[in-house]
Amino acid sequence: MMRRFCQTLVLVVGGWWLVVALSGCESLERKLTRKPKHPEPPPNPIINFQDYSQSMTPLERYRKHYLIFDYWNGELREALADRSPNSKRMMRACSESLGELEALKGLVPDDVARQLEPLLAARERWKSQLERGTLSSSEAMLIQREVESQARQIHREFFWRNMEDKLKAK
Repeated sequence: MMRRFCQTLVLVVGGWWLVVALSGCESLERKLTRKPKHPEPPPNPIINFQDYSQSMTPLERYRKHYLIFDYWNGELREALADRSPNSKRMMRACSESLGELEALKGLVPDDVARQLEPLLAARERWKSQLERGTLSSSEAMLIQREVESQARQIHREFFWRNMEDKLKAK
């Protein structure tokens, strides 16, 4: 009788232990779960661009391009002032500042745009000089002084607050 009781007790305890072990063991469940062979691709984001340029006033548009030009002009001055000039950095700064200056020209009436043409011609000359890649330190210093002089002129004559009443309408 005792033997039968011991066998029953062992079977009951073993059964309960098996049930608890299989149901509560997370690592065993993870081991027995089949993993997908290929991971799922990430979901495609929904991109909905909105054009805010139409809501900008002419002064805001001019101010934006003026400030971007001022940034790239400063980058060009810094690149030219470096002891070991980086030609790619100078080229990028020169071309970006030229592009912003052309954008400013498109936002002003023709009489003011004619005043910007010599500045644009000088920028294009500098750009072609930088594209050649043979820029000596004396040439870099000369261009740097011309850039600084031109920056003062642009700030004096074409500052965005001074151009408020001179801009083209939409």
